[in-house]
Amino acid sequence: MKKLVQALLLSSALIGVASADTVFVDGKPVPQSVIDQAMAQLKKNPMAAQQMTNPQFKQEMLQSIGMQQAILAEGNAQSLDKSPAYQAKLNEIKPMLYAQILQEKATAQPITDAQVKAKYDELKKAAANQQQYDVSHILVKDQKTANDIEAQLKKGAKFADLAKKYSIDPGSKANGGELGWSDGSNYVPEFTSAIKTLKKGQYTTTPVKSQFGFHIIKLNDVKTGGADFPAFDKVKDQIKQQIQMDRTKAFFDGIKSKHNVQVK
Repeated sequence: MKKLVQALLLSSALIGVASADTVFVDGKPVPQSVIDQAMAQLKKNPMAAQQMTNPQFKQEMLQSIGMQQAILAEGNAQSLDKSPAYQAKLNEIKPMLYAQILQEKATAQPITDAQVKAKYDELKKAAANQQQYDVSHILVKDQKTANDIEAQLKKGAKFADLAKKYSIDPGSKANGGELGWSDGSNYVPEFTSAIKTLKKGQYTTTPVKSQFGFHIIKLNDVKTGGADFPAFDKVKDQIKQQIQMDRTKAFFDGIKSKHNVQVK
């Protein structure tokens, strides 16, 4: 049903457009405020915003706006707003409408350049204090093979040689299992947790199971900071988006806490 309504709204054959900026329904122009509001919402979508200079795309959007008004007129004519079916549908979408209005209200305050810069400095400082790990690993499919490799390591076999022979990780196999420097955030949780139990030069004496198989992990070196941090101008837009996302999360977390949302 939803797809059918969307198809009707976007159909270019159902309603005429008198000019590039005017839509008529039943011979009456759609209020400009309605058109402006709908267009403003469209421009929030980056892909749609890029198409607004395309006359054909704009005409299709105006036709869609007109079709929405035509459906509204037909619904009003049939007094659908007084029907039980309408009230049931309204109750279904009311939480989404409330969420949108409350979220817009909670995040309406503009994000200033000073706030973005402060967040950048915070992230840069955190990166400078972040532990970095130089790691190698041997990845195999089954625990039996992993245990065999562990036994060979205990007898003095070289980690890099075993990685080249046994590892099924094509990205590190040829380099003796070397993965390079990382803060661990790009690894699966089991892998990162295992790294943090090791001291420089140590390897895991029990294979670490993950979704990829079984790992034998070696910590080659560890340091604080050292990761390249991008210049402010290159990341300020992403940071601004992150601040907005943080605000949104804080809003929903506040609602959840205030109304004691639990799943038992």
